[in-house]
Formats: sequence, C-alpha cells, structure tokens
Amino acid sequence: MSTRQRLVVSVLLGGGIGLLILAALARGGGDTDITVTGNPAIDALIPEREAEILRRDRVGIDLADGYAASLTLEAGGLSLDVPNDQLDSALQALGQYTYKPEDGKILPFFPPQSNCVVATYWPVDDRDDVQSIRWCFNVL
Repeated sequence: MSTRQRLVVSVLLGGGIGLLILAALARGGGDTDITVTGNPAIDALIPEREAEILRRDRVGIDLADGYAASLTLEAGGLSLDVPNDQLDSALQALGQYTYKPEDGKILPFFPPQSNCVVATYWPVDDRDDVQSIRWCFNVL
C-alpha cells in the first residue's frame, strides 16, 4: 500500500470514529428529563416518559436513599391510588416504589393506550416536605 493510500485510509477511519463520538454525544447517553436529572430525590422513572411497555409491566419510581413514595395510576380514565400492600415490598428496600398489574390487584393490566403515574414522594425524616411527579407511557 502506498503512502497516499495509507493516508486516505487513516483519514477515513479517523473521520468515522469522530462521527461515532459525535453521535454518542448528541444522544446524551441517558435521560435528559430535567425534572429527573435536576432532582436529587429521583434516580429514575419506571418506565421513562413516553416509553412503550406491555400490559403487565412494572411501573414506579426509583428514589435516592432516604425517600419514600406512594403511587397513583391514571389508566382507562380512572385515577387509582395504589395501596401500600400492592407495591413491591422487596424493591422498596432498594428505594424503588413499583406496581405490577396482576389479577386481584386494583388494576389487573394496563389498557392499551397512554397511561400515567403520579408519584408522591418525601424525605423519610420530613413527611411534610411532599413533592410529586407525573409521567405517562404507552401500553402496547
């Protein structure tokens, strides 16, 4: 291979790598929802805003240490407060307050449309400092 050919191949490879890096930076590499990324209490929404999920997928919120939450589901034109005993207690130890639709629960499945969750959360040492966040997702 001539020096000129090596130079052309090197420039093309370098340009390709540069484009991959730019694409990764433009994507942002994660959730850019300012109400989540700018909030020290919230680690993640489950699922993210406008995500597509199945009818019996888990929904909820992942909170930082020292916070607790309750959930309200907005599905099929109804607003349903999730009883504490229907939240996944095993995940609460990890700061995740989630609900999984099942037979015998307040909602056996999500209707195939846009549904929403309202998470009301507070620091465990200050129950009066209550905040909430609402997000929606699509059910297939």
